[in-house]
Amino acid sequence: MALVALLMSGIGAAATLPLGRLPDVSVPRVVVESRMPGLPAAEIRSIIAIPLEDALASVKGLARSSSVSRDGQVITTLDFGWGEDPSKAAGRVRESIDAVYGSLPEGAEKPIVLPCEPGAEALIVASIRPLDGDMAYARRLAEYEGRARLRRVVGASVVVVTGGREKEAVVSVDMERAAAIGLTVADLARALAAECVDIPAGSIREGELELVAVAKGRASSVSGLAEIVAAGPSGPFRISALADVVERDARRKSVFVADGEECVALEFYHRKGVDPVSTANAARRVIEGMAEEFGRDAEIRIVRDSSIAIASSIRGLAIAGSIGAVAAAAALFLLLHDPKAGVLVASSIPLSVAATLGTLKVLGRSLNGMSLGGVSLAIGMISDNAVIVLDALSSRFSSGSRRPTAGQIADAAMTTLQGTFGSMSTTAVVFVPVVFLPGPIGGLFGDLAVSIIIANVSGWLIATLALPAAYRVAWSAASRPPAEPFEAGYRRALTFAMRRPRLVIAAALAAAVAGTAMVASKDISFMPDDAAEELVVVAMFPAGTGLEAIVDAAKSLSAALSAVSGVSCAYGQAGSEDDDAIKRIDPDYSASTLTVRCRALASANTERLGSELLDAARGTLSADVVVAVEIPADPAAIVLGLEKGARIAAKGDSPEEARAVADSIEASLFEAARGALDFVVRCPAGAKARIRMTPDREASASLGVTLMDATRGVRAATEGVVVASLEFGGRELPIRVVADGSGSAIDPRSVPVAVSSGTTVPASAIARFTRTEDDATLARMDRSDIVYLEAKALAGAERRLAAATKAVLSRSPDASMSGESAFRTYGASMAGAMLMVLVLLYLVLGAQFESFSLPVVIMATIPLAMAGAGPALAVAGIGLDSGSVMGLVVLFGIVVNNAILLYEASSAKRAIGLGPATAAYAGAIERSRPVLATTLTTVVALLPLCLSSNGSAQRSMSVAMTGGLVASTALTLFVSPIAFAARGRPKAAGARL
Repeated sequence: MALVALLMSGIGAAATLPLGRLPDVSVPRVVVESRMPGLPAAEIRSIIAIPLEDALASVKGLARSSSVSRDGQVITTLDFGWGEDPSKAAGRVRESIDAVYGSLPEGAEKPIVLPCEPGAEALIVASIRPLDGDMAYARRLAEYEGRARLRRVVGASVVVVTGGREKEAVVSVDMERAAAIGLTVADLARALAAECVDIPAGSIREGELELVAVAKGRASSVSGLAEIVAAGPSGPFRISALADVVERDARRKSVFVADGEECVALEFYHRKGVDPVSTANAARRVIEGMAEEFGRDAEIRIVRDSSIAIASSIRGLAIAGSIGAVAAAAALFLLLHDPKAGVLVASSIPLSVAATLGTLKVLGRSLNGMSLGGVSLAIGMISDNAVIVLDALSSRFSSGSRRPTAGQIADAAMTTLQGTFGSMSTTAVVFVPVVFLPGPIGGLFGDLAVSIIIANVSGWLIATLALPAAYRVAWSAASRPPAEPFEAGYRRALTFAMRRPRLVIAAALAAAVAGTAMVASKDISFMPDDAAEELVVVAMFPAGTGLEAIVDAAKSLSAALSAVSGVSCAYGQAGSEDDDAIKRIDPDYSASTLTVRCRALASANTERLGSELLDAARGTLSADVVVAVEIPADPAAIVLGLEKGARIAAKGDSPEEARAVADSIEASLFEAARGALDFVVRCPAGAKARIRMTPDREASASLGVTLMDATRGVRAATEGVVVASLEFGGRELPIRVVADGSGSAIDPRSVPVAVSSGTTVPASAIARFTRTEDDATLARMDRSDIVYLEAKALAGAERRLAAATKAVLSRSPDASMSGESAFRTYGASMAGAMLMVLVLLYLVLGAQFESFSLPVVIMATIPLAMAGAGPALAVAGIGLDSGSVMGLVVLFGIVVNNAILLYEASSAKRAIGLGPATAAYAGAIERSRPVLATTLTTVVALLPLCLSSNGSAQRSMSVAMTGGLVASTALTLFVSPIAFAARGRPKAAGARL
């Protein structure tokens, strides 16, 4: 009954565990956005970014700060030490902002702290295409219906509306008529702001009633706005006498296109810790309901659903694990030649899996790619102890004529207790340091380690407690199967090996050294690439290109890309909304960059598709647009901040100094990496054309005009200023006052500026206007100006370029790696974990066998795994990444299990009086079958993961484990008996003396 209850609890846990692609890793990062509209990037850096950085530098726990300054805004990213609570860190940041805000210049908005989840992507993206082309209607539908409904979904976090156009009431001022009565555009804006407002006028008591008085000045329509009468220096004037008042489309902030049509997008994000699949299902029902309700006016469809990929990844790992379990059970049936024995051993797999899932539920973990991958990896190891226990029981009781008693069963099972406990301990102890690894590595791989530990402990408990009882119930008299051809062949091979120990040891060492060399020659990366579900086409328009100029090109590009064979949908955007600051954190971000995501069909060849997409994009866009095709970064790499690869940060005390250092580094790289360096990408890059207004101080002073008043007048005329709003059609419509021509046809030199005498003069009388080109974006890191360099190597020259880069940086004190690579940042921790694994293995083995030297002999089999791991990684085309490294670490605990079994058998033979060599030989022959069985079940269980396209980290780990386990088992069956025989001789000699 207990086993049935365990199985049912596992089924219940599997049905209720939240799903996810990766474990929830909370990154201690805080983002601050500061705005001062109208100010260029260089001035934003000087008067906003630097004072803010200085104030935030003293925040407790701050590890690194960086900022990106653009026109009118700066995004400051604050990274805190790992383990900091992001919410508490954000609270300390807000306190520092409150203290520094008063010292920021007039006109600067108060900096706001934004939530930041690196790697967070929209769970669902829905497009809304108005059938009549009214983008303002699509925008209203998305904001007032779509956003409101999706926010009510359980598990919803943020809903961002992208694309479309908003409406605004525009007061287009005729500057000549306004100047005739002594008004500038800025004066008219101030006058209208003072009139078009509802103001409380106090309260009036009427008997027992208290009446609130309100002065109602807001217009209720565009025509009513035009009829407002305001006061001017020459007397009252009517707005319609000086300006045209119309309703028109507001300036775009973003553009969204899908399959050749301009649309409005609803980007739905889910909260951290909730089940993305069930949340997406609820959001999908809301969107489908909207599509049905508003189908006569708009086409509403889902262009991206990330939950499908998450569910597919989890389903793929579950299928691979299930196939592995079935394959392991089939291998057991073939090896044991006994259906009952096969069923008994195979039953340990679902029971252990059920125990693992139930424990994950109790621990509050999710069923993600790592935890499920751990269960799949452990399936082959779960039955190892069951095979050993069953082999011991069968050896003693299978040929008997009477059912063994409970005491006899217990005695037989106890003979394997030390060996099985040691095997379980050595496997589990490998993963204990992984759970406690600092930083995101522990967060990402912790679930995998916990799953494997729980599965192995559960398998051992079932093998030592439940299996003997089940064996007694299912016992029947049978003859022990005859020796197999394998045993006879192994007997002859082992005889040959033990007669030529030096040759065998030399061959094993050569194989281990060759495998190690193959592993060391592999390309190093932190996370392997998953199979690409999307390809991203990036179109970089010249800096300063407006969204109005991009929209037609965006529609043409998405239409061309969606027509490419192998693409099911092409959607993308340029620009970003005010509430979408996370996109602006990236120094590469530019409002002039169009990013189109192409969802690939399952049958598409990614490499060929990328080439076709690049050709289609270049054939559609003009020659001045730079086009690239990229594979989206792995979510884990984004979480770790590694999606940009290894970048060099050239530092300086000013942007000019940083550029000079970057020039020097780039020249040194080309010189040091001849034949290895293809090109260097700079970031931030690109200049933006501007008009610089330089005041004539004497003229301004003589006319009584300050620079602040003059720039406000010019800005009001060219860009316009929002002064109020009117309620129109149940919605708020902003009122913008601007000069006639809305900026495009206005010469700033001719803009009237009010002077102290009450008249106006053209702006050219008090300032000079020159056209310049300045940086579109400026970056800083740790209070220094930064230019990032990313060196691209020629094919096959990555290692030479890395060596050249290291040499150049060693000679350049003003340059360093911007984001330390994962192996550099966490390499010491991973190396420490590997050392800790070895120490723990030695201590566990030493305590088990009460010997200082024996653990060294047993652990000497660990390097033998490299003889198979290296060739396996080479055949599979897998580099040295975190998954394959973790697989090598896992081998530490697995490969010693075979040596433990062989040593215990050898010790038992020594106990009955056999000599060292004879005991080692006989013990190896006796244990060869369970050794082969445990290895075979593990290998066949890992094969589905090795062949799976889901879970790249788990695939790398499985390939390394499979190759290493096969080679180590083959070599251990010969090397360990030789070592045990050699170890026993000195003791025997000493005894005779």
